[in-house]
Amino acid sequence: MNHIIECGDTLQLIEQIPHESIDLLVTSPPYWAKRIYNGKGEIGSEDTPEAYVKRLADFFDTLKPYLKPSANVFINVGDTYFGSGAGAWNKYLDENGNITQAQKERKEKYFTTKPLQPKIKQNGKLYQNKQLLLIPSRFAIEMQERGWLLRDDIIWQKPNRIPASVTDRLNNTYEHVFHFVINKKYFFNLDAIKIPGANGNMKNPGDVWAINTQPLTGSHTATFPEKLVEQIVLCASPEDGMVLDPFLGTGTTWVVCHRLKRNCIGFEINQEFFNFAQDRFEESLTTPVPHA
Repeated sequence: MNHIIECGDTLQLIEQIPHESIDLLVTSPPYWAKRIYNGKGEIGSEDTPEAYVKRLADFFDTLKPYLKPSANVFINVGDTYFGSGAGAWNKYLDENGNITQAQKERKEKYFTTKPLQPKIKQNGKLYQNKQLLLIPSRFAIEMQERGWLLRDDIIWQKPNRIPASVTDRLNNTYEHVFHFVINKKYFFNLDAIKIPGANGNMKNPGDVWAINTQPLTGSHTATFPEKLVEQIVLCASPEDGMVLDPFLGTGTTWVVCHRLKRNCIGFEINQEFFNFAQDRFEESLTTPVPHA
């Protein structure tokens, strides 16, 4: 396979790629005010949700010329509440309630002891504490306004989601994965992801995908599960096609593409994540394929 994996700014590195050469773009960009990955000025650190949505749409608009007319774009975007304590950690516990040095070091590096949301004056409308900001929906609408065609709003349901401590609302157990295209005719192989129906025939899997999160060792705090990327790569790109992940992170898209005989372009600006992705890819070459 012909993989192009580099560490650096995607908007600079993409210039080496020929226009109209990418079959599939699949990624999960940093969410708004959730993590510290690279410091001041990074995507996700904007002053308002509106500024974040605009910047994200600008980012994908810049990548559009590199997509084939028949290309697919799948983007996973997370939501948040106004006034939430996202990013704030003052205790270091693993999921079993135990303090670990690895958790402590990771959270001190990528989180803070104070919420990451910028100070925004409450207005009693969108900006009021406990308000779900609907960032994914705002992003999808912004993309539509710019001419992108939204084909699906896939619900990634997480059966193994750790329960939240909230008592005045329901625990959130899903995220959105938006499927955009440029033209009304595009590549799509539904047969590749059909599932057995009650009558024994294969059927459309629908737009709610129950896929467990996939924690990894190391510093990255928000990883794509391989099964989610597999579903997308199988239906939205041809074998030997070119797949781009502009936020490569720990390298999930790279690992999956190689396994499924697709070429991968992966750009990651964080050197530590990039190094992890390289090690993970090398390890995947000798590791049995995980089963659902």
